[in-house]
Order: sequence, then C-alpha cells, then structure tokens
Amino acid sequence: MEKQDLRKIKTRRAIDAAFTKLIADKGFEAVTIKDIAEEALINRGTFYMHYADKDDLLDSYESALLEGLYEILSRSIEAGNQTLSIGMPRRIAAETFNYIDENADKIIALFNSQGGSRFEHKVRAHMLDYYRIHSRKLIDENRMRVDIDHLLSYITGAHMGLIRNWLGNGRRETSEELAEILETLTVNGPFYAAGLID
Repeated sequence: MEKQDLRKIKTRRAIDAAFTKLIADKGFEAVTIKDIAEEALINRGTFYMHYADKDDLLDSYESALLEGLYEILSRSIEAGNQTLSIGMPRRIAAETFNYIDENADKIIALFNSQGGSRFEHKVRAHMLDYYRIHSRKLIDENRMRVDIDHLLSYITGAHMGLIRNWLGNGRRETSEELAEILETLTVNGPFYAAGLID
C-alpha cells in the first residue's frame, strides 16, 4: 500500500472516530468542522480535502454503515436462492446483530442525534427491501390473512424496536441470544413469547 494511501486511511479513521464521539456528546446539529478538526488532531484544510462539509461526512458515514448491513442481507438472499433451511433466518439475524454490535458506538450516536430519525428511516428501508425480496420466495400471497405491506411493515417495525431496545440497554444479550429472541417473537408471535399460549 502506498504511503499516501495509508495516510489518507489514517486521517479518515481519525475523522470518523472524532465524529462518532462528537455526535454522541453533543448531537450532529451542534458539531462544527472546527470541533471535528480539533478532536481528530487535524487542521480544517485537511478535513476539506476529504469532505465538502459535515453533511457530506454524515452521508458518507451513514452510507458506509448501511453498505455493510446491505452486504449481509444480500449474501443471505443469495444463500436463500440456493437453499432455505429452518435455521437460516436465525443465522442471518445473528450475523446482522454481530455487525450492529461491532458498530454500536456509531449506530447509537446516529440514533440518538437530532437527525437520528433520518438514519433509522434508511435502516428500515434497507430491512424492508430485504423482507420484500425474501418474502417472494417464502409466501404465497393467496394464502395470506393480512395484506403483505401491513405484514412487512409490522415485522420491520418490531425488528427495529428490538434493535433499539438492545442498543439502549447495553447489549446485555449476545448476538446469538438476540437472534433466538427475534426468532421466537417472529415465528411464534408475542402471545407465545409472553406465555399466553402454548
């Protein structure tokens, strides 16, 4: 790797780490380029060599996180096209939760910032796209008891709520444990999970 490329990667990592800390501490709206430069130990000119402004940085930051999520979901769709096993959804969920766990500081900072609803909307949209594609393989719409859009909206909202709760409570469960909880809630339903039905 070229020395210049390595320097560029190190600078971007420093900006990334500074941005994560600052939006966690004071929220995106209050963060300035000066704050980012000081926290990353760079000058403002160096920042502008990488990003046009803080909105450009935010877009890049969100896109990188979403791309990682999309890669996991895309791989699972490809695997599902080859073979679909009963345990596959749990494995996909565990891999997704591992990714969220590895990037928890960034995701929590984005969720808790004033623009958090924008990022959450993007995550929901990615999940919804995944469920739409996957549902075509699994569901005969003629046998459905509710409209497919209502079902997918319900599942996406429930999964998003579970992720937010997990992140908000310090990620007490492992990714595998959370995947099992998700499977119980999704496959058996909340009444079963609450012990109201067997």
